[in-house]
Amino acid sequence: METSPLLLHKPASWLIYGLVVSVPLVFGAVHPVVLGCYVFVILVCLGGWLLLNSKELFANLSFRQILPVLLIGYLFFQAVPLPLELVDILSPSRAERVHMVNELAGTGQNYVSLSENGTAGMFKALFVLALLFYYYSLKKVITADERSYYVLFYCLMAVGVIEALYGLLQFVNPGIGILWLKVTSGRAAYGTIIYKNQYASLLNMIWPIAVAGAIMFFSGRKGKRRLSEGRKKSKDIFQKVSSTRPQALLLIALSIMIILAVLFSLSRGGILSMLLVGLCLITLMPFSLKSKLLSLLAFILLTGGYASMLGMDTIISRFDTIGASRGARLDLYISSLPMAADHWLTGIGLGSYTLLSPVYLKGFAEHLHNDRVHSEYLELLIELGIPVASLFFCWLAAGMWNLLRRIMALRSQGESQVAKMIMATAAFCGIIGFLAHGLIDFGWRLPANVFFAMTLLALCTASLESLEKTTPGADTSAEVRNSQDLEQ
Repeated sequence: METSPLLLHKPASWLIYGLVVSVPLVFGAVHPVVLGCYVFVILVCLGGWLLLNSKELFANLSFRQILPVLLIGYLFFQAVPLPLELVDILSPSRAERVHMVNELAGTGQNYVSLSENGTAGMFKALFVLALLFYYYSLKKVITADERSYYVLFYCLMAVGVIEALYGLLQFVNPGIGILWLKVTSGRAAYGTIIYKNQYASLLNMIWPIAVAGAIMFFSGRKGKRRLSEGRKKSKDIFQKVSSTRPQALLLIALSIMIILAVLFSLSRGGILSMLLVGLCLITLMPFSLKSKLLSLLAFILLTGGYASMLGMDTIISRFDTIGASRGARLDLYISSLPMAADHWLTGIGLGSYTLLSPVYLKGFAEHLHNDRVHSEYLELLIELGIPVASLFFCWLAAGMWNLLRRIMALRSQGESQVAKMIMATAAFCGIIGFLAHGLIDFGWRLPANVFFAMTLLALCTASLESLEKTTPGADTSAEVRNSQDLEQ
């Protein structure tokens, strides 16, 4: 990558590194005050930095890039007060509740928001805007300075190691708690995240990056590997291991530790998402089938060995209850559908499900408050309305398909470019796991998780754009890609 003369590049870089390392550490920035501080810093500092370096920021924008801005505008529209007559037309169910309040309480509300919680909706709209600023800032930093690419990698590793180690200690000794909070829901790994499902979702975005780093360091031993050519296979194996860089072995160990933390989070959705991420990595990495299978076997043996030492039976018993949990989730989904039907056009506003769930959810325990649907897609359908949510889902699917297409087109790279290809692939697989986990859990509601998803997206797109600049007119045919796959 060529270095660009960006104004205040260094301060922006260090601010981004600080955000990456610190956002997950205090309950994943879930507290409104903590999140508000991060949003303020991003909007003011990174937003100002983008404006100072906005010469090419708005050049050649496509509809796919403009759509997030339109979505943010819609979130603000949901949150601002509108004339009650207009709300009568756009959201009759919302207007009916306001009319009832006016009648029963003797109030005279003439201006109300489409959102049931306009304040929360406005704050979440600002958060989404901050995420957009963060994404473009990080992408600019990575593109401008090759070293930022590697510093970001080590920042992600630092977060993964801290969270995984803390989580495994919690599993071994539940009395440790979550920071200054006591754990009351049993033996599991949480790290600094309150909900184990959100914790597993976070780690599933980090361990693929650790695996990619290990593969990148392994690729550095090609020169030494030639020394072993012609020797017996048994000796060749020891030669390969002995010539491997210590960083690769360390990253393999860290990858296993992070994966173990996902397993012992006892999050069934997290474990299933982890398997999906692993399958995507095996499928998309630009190596021969033999190398993939051998690496997978070694990884399974090492991970399984350590997991059995900590107690694999705990993980297995967790899946024994999946039938009852599936039935409860299905009941929750079905009971929430009328909420989507009554507000199909404009939705109820982000963060408003918790307010209406007691009204719509019938037959559930009265002492339990269901503040989440446990499916991000269904909850967004309810909160955004069917038209906007459907547009968002289509945009999301089209964006992921575009990334996959670009990755497949660039799989055969020269030795100097393979590191970026590996990192782009790992980041893409991490995003796949994050999106898949959202089908059955609410990991997207943790600010740190969305923040890390945007980090992986910036890492993936910046890497692909760099590869595309050095590989003009890349042949996307399957025959060319397959014939040029790396053999080791």
